Amino acid sequence: MTDHDAGTRATVPVHQMVAAQAAATPDAIALRWAGGELTYRQVLASIQRFGRHLVGTRRAALLNDRSPELVIAVLAVLAGGGGYVPLDTTYPRRRLDYMLANSGADRLLCRSSLTDLITLPEGCRLETLDDVVVAGPDADPAPSAVEVSMEDTAYVTYTSGSTGWPKGVEMPHRALANIIAWQVADSGSTVGWNTLQLWPLSVDVAFQEIMATWASGGTLVLVTEEIRRDWEKVLRYLDEQRINRVYLSFTTLYQVVEAAHRTGLYPASLREVITAGEQLQINDSVRSFFERTGARLQNQYGMTEVHIVSAKTLDGDPKAWPDRPTIGTAIDGAVVEVVDGDLKPLPPGVEGEICVGGAQVPGGYLNLPELTAQRFRPWPGHGTAYLSGDHGRRLPDGEIEFLGRRDTQVKINSNRIELEEIEIQLRALASVTDALVTAHTGGEEQFLAAHYIPAPGAATGAEQLREELLKVLPRHFVPTRYFEVSAFPFTPVGKVDRDALARSVPE
Repeated sequence: MTDHDAGTRATVPVHQMVAAQAAATPDAIALRWAGGELTYRQVLASIQRFGRHLVGTRRAALLNDRSPELVIAVLAVLAGGGGYVPLDTTYPRRRLDYMLANSGADRLLCRSSLTDLITLPEGCRLETLDDVVVAGPDADPAPSAVEVSMEDTAYVTYTSGSTGWPKGVEMPHRALANIIAWQVADSGSTVGWNTLQLWPLSVDVAFQEIMATWASGGTLVLVTEEIRRDWEKVLRYLDEQRINRVYLSFTTLYQVVEAAHRTGLYPASLREVITAGEQLQINDSVRSFFERTGARLQNQYGMTEVHIVSAKTLDGDPKAWPDRPTIGTAIDGAVVEVVDGDLKPLPPGVEGEICVGGAQVPGGYLNLPELTAQRFRPWPGHGTAYLSGDHGRRLPDGEIEFLGRRDTQVKINSNRIELEEIEIQLRALASVTDALVTAHTGGEEQFLAAHYIPAPGAATGAEQLREELLKVLPRHFVPTRYFEVSAFPFTPVGKVDRDALARSVPE
């Protein structure tokens, strides 16, 4: 048994778990959306039909909006023996072009109407998703014969990078199968349970929504973009579709909670709410919502490099829930420790860096050996260590308290953002001499603020800067507030005083 195998429940890749579930419950509803529904037999037929067509593909980029075709294509790529690269249709063309080329994808899968959003690099073949879904079982519903190693790449996702470009993470089947096996065992999801598919595929939580549902025999319910942008509509959809499980960031959970209190609607079917991506905070509004619904709340902790590695479940009387829950303890197959600079675990109560090992750790960043060497290090007994950059301390009961970060990486509305990436793009503008970005997450509104020194003679304003940034950055990376300054404040030791800049921004 290797370090990666220790404690893991997973023995086969996720797409094989789904195939086995489909064989066991072929007539159960697997997928539902505004235009119809598909049974497990029909979903597996579509997966196998398209998956056989994709055999030989090393890596397939997926550029499509939320649809049955998109989620089926994910499984088809895996069943065909390849890995997938999720691309968000809302990203600027320059970013999409970079991710497609950098990932080394040899196929681009997208709806024919979206092909003008991206530039096809040499060696990458276009394949449309227009006819992926089949109405009936016209394929043999047997597991794919393509052999897949647990160390093969299942997907490549991109996270914000301090170089001005996003960095790719190659996630092996081992890590993802481990998460789904743990989630299936931990959750109440089973045949007849409805899970909402709310997150974009470019965020790794979407993998959990899809795979943890289909590996347990539940029904995945798609939501339209119109609904997911309005929290009162999301709340009504939870009730109308009898949703049993939903994955939310703390920010979106709070929006749903407030919508429930405004409307008086508390979905009676809700049984599990899973949060990730931000520090969970419990207030009286949240407690009241869970008192009325009777659902349990689980706080999951992880990051793009390792996905989910620990969890804390809150059940029982919500009145007794702590204001700031811990990130809990490691899931099966993962190792989570608070360590010093030599990767030695620190005693309870001592602050250090949160370090991850075991089944969840991949080989590193795609085509970035120097950055990989900084963040991924050998860890005797636990395989490879991923140094998260997050700080915490272990409590006497074994749970870990999250204490934040000590660098310029932040999370805004659950989106992980390197402030340096935005600053590099601001400084690249001819109208800007220098720029710094501050994050503001303490109040009800979370936002980014840009502080810039204009170039001599340049006449520029907030709207112009915002329009320029939208050409090169995703919308959620672009600051919403802009402040022209003549110089930046400095600390007594000569460093830019980011705290002083942040304090200058009115909340």
